[in-house]
Amino acid sequence: MCVSDLAPVGIVGDGRVASHVLHYLRLLDTPVRAWSRRAAVMSPVDTLASCETVLLLVRDGAIEPFVREWPALRDKRLVHFSGSVVTSSAQAAHPLMTFGRDLYELDTYRRIPFILDERTTPFHELLPSLPNPWFTIPARERPYYHALCVMAGNFSTLLWLKLLEELQGRYGIPASAAHPYLEQMATNLRINPDAALTGPLPRGDMKTVAANLKALAGDPFSAVYAAFVSAFEHRRPLPRHLLDGLQS
Repeated sequence: MCVSDLAPVGIVGDGRVASHVLHYLRLLDTPVRAWSRRAAVMSPVDTLASCETVLLLVRDGAIEPFVREWPALRDKRLVHFSGSVVTSSAQAAHPLMTFGRDLYELDTYRRIPFILDERTTPFHELLPSLPNPWFTIPARERPYYHALCVMAGNFSTLLWLKLLEELQGRYGIPASAAHPYLEQMATNLRINPDAALTGPLPRGDMKTVAANLKALAGDPFSAVYAAFVSAFEHRRPLPRHLLDGLQS
């Protein structure tokens, strides 16, 4: 089927994800109809009348209320992009990606994996114009899966922001000085994740860990550091004598 033969894809919302998806579909020359409350001239039912699939790209808490408000849209295939929402109102297709303010190039969008629920419409039927890879998980696992995504993406960003801000504010070192470190960490994780972790924990250097924690006394990130020590111990138990050295 040619792209020109496809019914337009409907998009509800005008936030960051909606902007990226709209841009991606246009790069693919996929016909699109977009509706948002701020730019609405007609109702979503009228605006999206020619669409077979409608993407509900709104905040998580607005997905079910929107479907209840516009029940006529239930005749269409409704899809949400939330990583954690489990609902019978729409099918889930979560893009495993972070979306910044700047739009991406076509190849970046093509590589984004989508995570669907098991025993749901296959991705190539759900969004036939998208060539993206896709995987499935049990619907009940969606909140846990999303928690993993949040920790990996957002929590790691908080740590990097802490480093960049302290380098500049405390020491007068430009944030760009840490960019090679950041880039190499990302490369190591991609190429050989099992060997990417470095520093005192995998070395079993609890004297350095204790010194780090002492230096962070009074800083909210002291608790973060300690929590990561605990998480590392759970993932890969440390010898008892090293743990005793940390606690003494």
